[in-house]
Amino acid sequence: MKKRTKSVLSGKGFYIALTLSVAMVGAACYFAYTQNTDEMTGEVNSGFGVASVTSIADSEQDVVRIQTNVTKSAVSSEKASETSVTKEEAVFHAETEPQDDSEDDSSEEVQETGKQTITFSMPVDGEVLNEFSGENLVKSKTTGAWQTHNGIDIKAAAGDVVMASGSGTVSAVENDPLWGVTVSIDHGNGIVTKYSNLNSGVTVQAGQQVSEGEEIGAVGESADIESKEESHLHFEALKNGSYTNPLDLIQ
Repeated sequence: MKKRTKSVLSGKGFYIALTLSVAMVGAACYFAYTQNTDEMTGEVNSGFGVASVTSIADSEQDVVRIQTNVTKSAVSSEKASETSVTKEEAVFHAETEPQDDSEDDSSEEVQETGKQTITFSMPVDGEVLNEFSGENLVKSKTTGAWQTHNGIDIKAAAGDVVMASGSGTVSAVENDPLWGVTVSIDHGNGIVTKYSNLNSGVTVQAGQQVSEGEEIGAVGESADIESKEESHLHFEALKNGSYTNPLDLIQ
């Protein structure tokens, strides 16, 4: 019996036992290697790997933010620079470009057309004894000479109130050698009216503002050149220095 057991261990039995031992050792090593590899992979994923990815993503976002801020700042600087240049150019053009004279012309036109329209009325109530002759010659009852009659004679008794025919400024109060006590009123727009053959009781003075219908004096007998006419007011009107028919203003 002892001899048989010994031959088995020394023969095929020895190699079988050795093979099983090597297989078991190999299986144990493989199992240990696999477990260690999984643990290391988990540590990498839960530690360095994820943290690195997160850090990289955060870094990229920071870079994007920095670039965005830089872009906005650059754009704001460029806009501010463009605005400054535009303002400087506007001031330069305003100082160097010549003014348009047409604007002044239009302003003057508005002032001219914007003046208040002046109305005129008869300075005394009465009929017209002698009309405006213009360039035609008429014979004077006083002098007997043929001459122009540059105004109208309105019948009125001595002492009758004489009123301003229109609003304006009294430009003169004088005693003319031919036409006697005379008041002149400037109505603007080149229109002047004259009231002659007044008495000495004139109620206005040069430079005074008067309104249409305001009393300026009374009818008198001071006009020697028309002393043989009926009692009246001699009334004249001038347009830009030339005699015109007073009735044209009133009508």
